[in-house]
Amino acid sequence: MANGNELVVSAIQITAVDGEIEATREKVSRLLDVAGARGSDLVVLPEVWTGLAYSESDLYRETAETIPGPSTDLLAAKAKEYGMHIVGSIYERANEAYYNAAPLIDPSGSIVGKYIKTHLFDAPDRTDIRKGIRESDKVRAGNDLPVFETAIGKIGVSVCSDLRFPEVYRVLTLKGARIIVCASAFLSPRFDHWEFFMRARAAENQVFVVASGQYGVEPKSGIGFVGRSMIVDPWGVIIATAPDTECCITTTIDLDFVDEIRSRYPLMDQRRPALYGMIGEE
Repeated sequence: MANGNELVVSAIQITAVDGEIEATREKVSRLLDVAGARGSDLVVLPEVWTGLAYSESDLYRETAETIPGPSTDLLAAKAKEYGMHIVGSIYERANEAYYNAAPLIDPSGSIVGKYIKTHLFDAPDRTDIRKGIRESDKVRAGNDLPVFETAIGKIGVSVCSDLRFPEVYRVLTLKGARIIVCASAFLSPRFDHWEFFMRARAAENQVFVVASGQYGVEPKSGIGFVGRSMIVDPWGVIIATAPDTECCITTTIDLDFVDEIRSRYPLMDQRRPALYGMIGEE
């Protein structure tokens, strides 16, 4: 754990194999031990880290859990053991509906809150994805962009394709987030999109972005993911990047740098909301 306004942050990158939830939990548990041993204050897991369930049309129903449930119990135990915050998304089953939900767990093992992915990945005609993907056929979209108050500051949460919508990150910033996390399973080969979205979202909002992704080719569906989990500072500089393997990356950030960057260039003070009205229209 760092000092003052410094925080140790980690991003865990894995390849989650469809239907192998127990093996995936064990793998994540080992990498959480790595993050914990490094003194992490915040750890970000990928999107639906228990398995994306793309290989069979109804597999997401078997993969889905309640929150709290077995996977969040694991995260809660690790959070409490090492005194860290953990966030990552899973398929949630609630009231006969399904969601792509990202609970944020604090060092006491409590669930601070839960973000439900708001911008679902519907790309049925992408030629680089076998059979295309329509996430809305599986889960319902969330309707809120919460920012969570924690002992390490205000944290905003996003999930994968939310990244393509700058409004999400701007709203989280205006609500006070100084760190925005992105739990992702960003599809390859779009590494160029992944990197410049990360840098743009961080720089335009002058926040730290901590992003973790699924990596490699999921063997049962044949779908590939960019990986390259990364941490970006408020100036848009990548300060840590994952190699092309399953791993945990860790670095130290200083939240005072948010204030320094904003004092250098007060973008938030120079906004002209009266000009932006149509952005909120249907």
